[in-house]
Amino acid sequence: MKTIKQQIITAISEIAPEDLPVNLDHPVQEEHGDYASNIALIAAKYAKKPPMEIAESLAKQLLHKLSKDIKILVAAPGFINFTLPENLLLEKMQATLAGEYAFQPGSKRVGKKVMVEYAHPNTHKEMHIGHMRTLITGEAICRLLEATGARVFRANYQGDIGPHVAKAIWGIKKIMAEKGLELAEVEGWTDKDKAHFLGEGYVRGSQEYEANKEEIDQLNSDLYVYIHRHSGKRSDSRISNNERSWTSQDDDIASLYEITRQWSLDYYEDFYQRFYTTFDRLFFESEMVEAGKKIVNDNLGKVFVEDNGAIIFPGEKYGLHTRVFITQAGNPTYEGKEMANGFSEYETFPFDMKIHVVGSEQAGYFQVVFKALELIDPEKFKDKQHHISMGMVQLTDRKMSSRTGDILTVDWLIDQVKERIEKLVAEGKIAAEDRERVTEQVAIGAIKYSVLKVGTGQNVAFDIAKSVSLDGDSGPYLQYTYARTQSVLRKSQTPNSKSQINTKYKIQNTKYQSLEPEELSVLRVLYRFDEVVTEAADTLSPHLLAGYLFDLAQKFNLFYQKHKILPTSPVILRTKSEKSSDRSFTSVQDDRVSEFRLTLTTAVGNTIKQGLDLLGIQAPEKM
Repeated sequence: MKTIKQQIITAISEIAPEDLPVNLDHPVQEEHGDYASNIALIAAKYAKKPPMEIAESLAKQLLHKLSKDIKILVAAPGFINFTLPENLLLEKMQATLAGEYAFQPGSKRVGKKVMVEYAHPNTHKEMHIGHMRTLITGEAICRLLEATGARVFRANYQGDIGPHVAKAIWGIKKIMAEKGLELAEVEGWTDKDKAHFLGEGYVRGSQEYEANKEEIDQLNSDLYVYIHRHSGKRSDSRISNNERSWTSQDDDIASLYEITRQWSLDYYEDFYQRFYTTFDRLFFESEMVEAGKKIVNDNLGKVFVEDNGAIIFPGEKYGLHTRVFITQAGNPTYEGKEMANGFSEYETFPFDMKIHVVGSEQAGYFQVVFKALELIDPEKFKDKQHHISMGMVQLTDRKMSSRTGDILTVDWLIDQVKERIEKLVAEGKIAAEDRERVTEQVAIGAIKYSVLKVGTGQNVAFDIAKSVSLDGDSGPYLQYTYARTQSVLRKSQTPNSKSQINTKYKIQNTKYQSLEPEELSVLRVLYRFDEVVTEAADTLSPHLLAGYLFDLAQKFNLFYQKHKILPTSPVILRTKSEKSSDRSFTSVQDDRVSEFRLTLTTAVGNTIKQGLDLLGIQAPEKM
């Protein structure tokens, strides 16, 4: 069954001029209805008639094509506004109680195989907040795609070879020698401390690179030789103790490389778990060296050309720019290795679409490698790859540079946010044994929501204080609203309560009453949940869902503050930072009113929890 929105779009398109785009938006002001179309304004340019005349004509025709319960009005300068009937809103509320959502019917990718490649933290470095954004956004996109019917494969392509690795290993060797540290001692440290040690090594290697260029470059070359000698012998994601023992007999540097590489992987795995992500496969740059060289050489003269001893992709032929794929020294560049990664990922999961969640600074790079892969094998890659261009993440009062050591790590950010959340949780009614779990859930929720509420192409100005606010556009605000719904529902189940929630609530029960404006506002937002999720998935835009949840939470909290839900509630409490409402209510309230309001509260709670889950955010029952 088509959604009402789709019915309206279909009806308009049947009577509107051909080839004109038909869009429906939600009016900012509720009195203008649930949907609005500007098709008359667009058509006026071609029909050479006043927009209002066209709108009136279309509205009359639509009255015969749509349900008579849908109210259609024309507004200047030529909008057609549609208001949905209350019974339709109530039916949607009832479906929400049963967990019935209709994401898939309107989705583009039902049954499609979609690979999402995200996170991409390089080994031998600490995870910084830029990688955090791609991790958070990539996971949200995966969940949205799964909810709308796609078969999703979570992939992570990581740089575990190259100059940054050589600098880190050179740096930690220097630090260990200066401090008299033995490798066995460092091995006993926590994953976090070992990763921080690698970060210190990378900073040291970067800062002293010019003075030790020959030595560090030689180390980098030695590591490439090692990768060449043992190509194909490493597993795709983890190194066993036997493999580590085998490499230590081969070469001390190779052993140190394998050990420190594993430190990074263990450290990143801790983060993936904290951010509720499980990858289906980890792919590594070191696996792609030899295969990348072969693919480029095999397509020399067809896709690639020689230039001064190097092999390049002549991008100017395709309106792009030229890039080196194999250097004069015979080593594949990142672009060259991307060729092998493209084929490796396709062979692992033959996708209909592959989404790369990567920073906007890589836009030109992806245009080139997408074109090269398409020319090599159009059947596998043509029109199948998409780059989600991610903006930068910066704190409102700090900038970072991994080279100089002034980096904003995810560890640091989580600690800063948790410190503030701990104070909020301590003020609540959380059992002592649950406080750490709830603090972690709310802190991660604060960070995730601060990232996801911003469009992917825009920069994120992360404000720690705002991220933990219980009154603003924040993750904790949504989590607190959900916890509030559950608190009300728990009270309704107490022995002294006269009102019990009825999950099989009958719509006709509301016929006795006229719904309050605040109740209708909540119902109108609830109705849109399915279409928002579908649109967010189809456009790969999690911020649409984040904005929707904030709107729903605001509408519910306004309803909560103005109206009594339980007959036994003498006072309505506001958010923690607000005073109790001065408004009291009589203890007598029609049980049918309470039944409806409890039902509405249940539907809101279900929707917020479902929406937060699609964003990868936990919803604590108590806060």
